[in-house]
Amino acid sequence: MSPDPSDATAWHAPARLSRLLSATPLMLAYLDDDLVVRMASRAWAEWFGVEADAAVGTPYLELVGEPAATRHRAYLDLARRGTETGFDDERRNALGASRWCRVHVAPDVDAQGHGGVLVAMLETTAERSRDEVIVRQREQLFTRFRDQQRNEQVHAELEKTRTLLDWRTSMLTERNEMLHLLSHEIRQPLNNASAAMQATMTAIEDLHLPTTTAASTALARAEGVLNQVIGTLDNTLAAGTILAIGEGTRELSDTDLPTLVSLVLADIAADLRPRITVERVTGTRTVHLHPTLMRLVLRNLLNNALAYSPVDAPVVLRITESEEPLALIIEVRDEGSGIPDELRPRLFEKGARGSNSRMRQGAGLGLFIVRAVTRIHRGDVEALPNTPSGTIMRLTLPQGLAD
Repeated sequence: MSPDPSDATAWHAPARLSRLLSATPLMLAYLDDDLVVRMASRAWAEWFGVEADAAVGTPYLELVGEPAATRHRAYLDLARRGTETGFDDERRNALGASRWCRVHVAPDVDAQGHGGVLVAMLETTAERSRDEVIVRQREQLFTRFRDQQRNEQVHAELEKTRTLLDWRTSMLTERNEMLHLLSHEIRQPLNNASAAMQATMTAIEDLHLPTTTAASTALARAEGVLNQVIGTLDNTLAAGTILAIGEGTRELSDTDLPTLVSLVLADIAADLRPRITVERVTGTRTVHLHPTLMRLVLRNLLNNALAYSPVDAPVVLRITESEEPLALIIEVRDEGSGIPDELRPRLFEKGARGSNSRMRQGAGLGLFIVRAVTRIHRGDVEALPNTPSGTIMRLTLPQGLAD
């Protein structure tokens, strides 16, 4: 039905509605059945970066551009078929910052299916920013909670570790006390027995009787066995101490070198001492060592050299020094058959013994202790060939290092 020409209000209603939409601060627009903009508010047009007059008569999908046009088209088609719907839209300004709005699409369709679509938009950038802040704060709270839980777990693990370390320290203390007890209660009587044997042998020799030779020989043999027992005990106690407290422990002190050599020679069986030659090619008298452990090391090296050399072959204890780096160098040279090839890769391991040691007593601790003590001194030990036959065990012990 056409409007009455006499009704001015009816004829001017679209123009008045267009002026009303243009003036409102709301983002509103009306699209016809072909989705062409027929009326638009200034705020709505500015969202798309155009003037309201320029927006009118422009297809909506051209305003939004690709790829948004495809997504918007689906919602607009629903509205054209009579279904009210909505969606969120994002646009970026010239600086690349995002702006968001909620788009509400309402159908304006008559009974014959003709009409248009009313589009209303509400900017939600501030709300989205607030939501993003809330999400970030929630994530931060979750991260802090998770970190707190993790810290509590780490603290609990540290407490467990501390408890285990305290227990281990207590056990090591008890072990060391037992080692010292063994050293005092067992080794001291053995030393007393060895001293008594030596005194007896001296007294027998002073008699100058031909019938005493067998007794002296037996006593010398017994003293040798006793010295073997003392050496094995010392090695076992030293190995236990090194394993208990670790190779990093340093209790070094200024040691008189000639006195140390004299003590080492006194530890060797009396009948074997004449085979040992001492070559001291250094004027240094005081050195920085652990005297007890180094005495044990040199005793082990000399006993090995004596045991694996011909019975009449000499053994040389050679002491020199180097200036670069500043170090004391101790060598024990023998003229034996050398170190078997199959033993070399594991020569300094605990319990390592070669095929040529099957007939000899021992637990394979001697060279293990040599290397461990050398490491305590931050030094090095090498097994070198001795020309034309035999082995040179060389210790390099740095001097002038702080404990």
